[in-house]
Amino acid sequence: MKILLNIIKGRTKMSNIIEAPRFSCALGGALSTITAIEGLVPIIHAGPGCGVQLFYGQSFAGGFRGSGWIGGVGVPSTNTYEKEVVFGGEKRLKEQIEKTIELIEGNRYVVLTGCTSELIGDDVNSVLREFKDKSVIYAQTAGFKGSSYVGYEILLDAFIDQLVEEKPRKERLVNIFGIVPSQDVFWEGNLVEIERILNSIGLEVNTLFNGKKIEDLSSAALNIVLSPWVGIKAAEKLKDRFGTPYIINPLPIGVIETNSFLKNVGAALKIDVSDFTAKEEEKTYKSIDKVADFIVDFDVQLRFATITDSNYAIALNKFLVNELGWIPSLAIITDDVPEDYKDSIKKEFSFKNNLSPEVIFESDSGKIWDAVEKEAPNFIFGSSLDKDLATKLGATKLSVSFPFTDKVVIDRGYAGYRGAISLIEDALSEFVAPL
Repeated sequence: MKILLNIIKGRTKMSNIIEAPRFSCALGGALSTITAIEGLVPIIHAGPGCGVQLFYGQSFAGGFRGSGWIGGVGVPSTNTYEKEVVFGGEKRLKEQIEKTIELIEGNRYVVLTGCTSELIGDDVNSVLREFKDKSVIYAQTAGFKGSSYVGYEILLDAFIDQLVEEKPRKERLVNIFGIVPSQDVFWEGNLVEIERILNSIGLEVNTLFNGKKIEDLSSAALNIVLSPWVGIKAAEKLKDRFGTPYIINPLPIGVIETNSFLKNVGAALKIDVSDFTAKEEEKTYKSIDKVADFIVDFDVQLRFATITDSNYAIALNKFLVNELGWIPSLAIITDDVPEDYKDSIKKEFSFKNNLSPEVIFESDSGKIWDAVEKEAPNFIFGSSLDKDLATKLGATKLSVSFPFTDKVVIDRGYAGYRGAISLIEDALSEFVAPL
C-alpha cells in the first residue's frame, strides 16, 4: 500500500514510456521460464488479463511456440478485482492455490505476484505457510520491477532461496544460466546445441529445462552464465552459499567463439577439449565452404547493423566480423542493461582494423529506428518490428530477436557450431530471396 500511495503522491518515479519495447515485464519473464520447466505449475496472483496477455505476447511473439504443457489461457490466476484491491487478496490467493492443487497435477506450484498484489501489499508468505506440505513456493515478480530478463533473475533467486540446499558435489555436472525462454526466440535450440557440445567433452548439463532438478543446482562443479549480465546474480549467490565457481561467457556462435567457450570450460574443470574442438572445427568449416563461391561471386561482404539484446549483439558481431568478413556498422542493445555492465559489454565489440561498430544502449524503437536510418546499413539483424525500416532503407533484414512474428520456430538455434550453419543459411536466404 505504501508503494501505491507514493506513486499517487509523486514520490515514486515511474519509467518513461517506451515506444514498441522489445521485451516483456518481470512477470512475463518469470512466467515464460516456469512454463518451460515441465512439472512446475504457475499460479499468477494478479489482475485479470495479465496471464493471457503475457501468453500472447511471449509465445506468439516468440516464434509462435504455443502454450507448452501448462501455459496459455490455462494458467491458474487469482484474477483480482476491486474487492481484493480494497480488502486484500490473501483469501482469494488461498482459494486459488487450493483449487489449483486439486485440479492440476504438478511437482511444485509457483505463485508469481503481479503489480496489483504487490501494490496493495498482500502478504503472500503468510498464505503459503499453510501449504508447506504441498510444495508451494513464490516469487515477487511485479511487472514494474523490470523487464522479462529481470523476472527470470528474480525467479532464479527464489529457486535458490526456497528450494536449493547443499548436496554432494558432482565433478562433471555444470549448470547453465542466462537464456530466458521465449525472450530468446531460439532458446530451446540454443540450449540443445550447448548441451550437445558439453556432453561431448564428458559433462552432464543442468539447463533447468532438460528434466534436471532445480534442487540439484548446488551439486554442480561449475556454473556457466551464457550472457554478459543475465544470470550473474544467481551464479554469485550459488558461489557464496555453496562455493561453486562460475564463468561468464556470452552465447557463442561459430567456430572461433565456440572453441573459446569450450576452452574456458575445460580450463575451469581441467578437461582437455582440443580433440573435440578440432573435429567440430573441421566439420563446420567444411560445411561453410559450400557457400564460399556464392559469397565471392555475389560479393556478400555487407555492412550490417544489429538491433538485439546484448547477448545476440555480441555473438552476431563476433561471428559475422571474424568468420564471414562482414563490416559492422551499428550495434544497438535493447535489453535495458544495468549500468554496472555496460562498460564490460562495450569492450566485447573491439575488433581489429578499425572495424568496431558504434554501440548504443536503447530500448525505445522510435529512437532505434532514427539511429539505424542515419547509418543506412545493407543488412539488419533485428526483430519483426524492423520490417518497415528495412524496406525504407532498401536493406535486407533477418529477424533474430524478440518480438518475432514473421516465422515459426520449433527447435532451431544459432548457438555453437551447428547454429552457425543455420544462421548462414537463414541470412543468405534472405539476401537471395528477391532475386
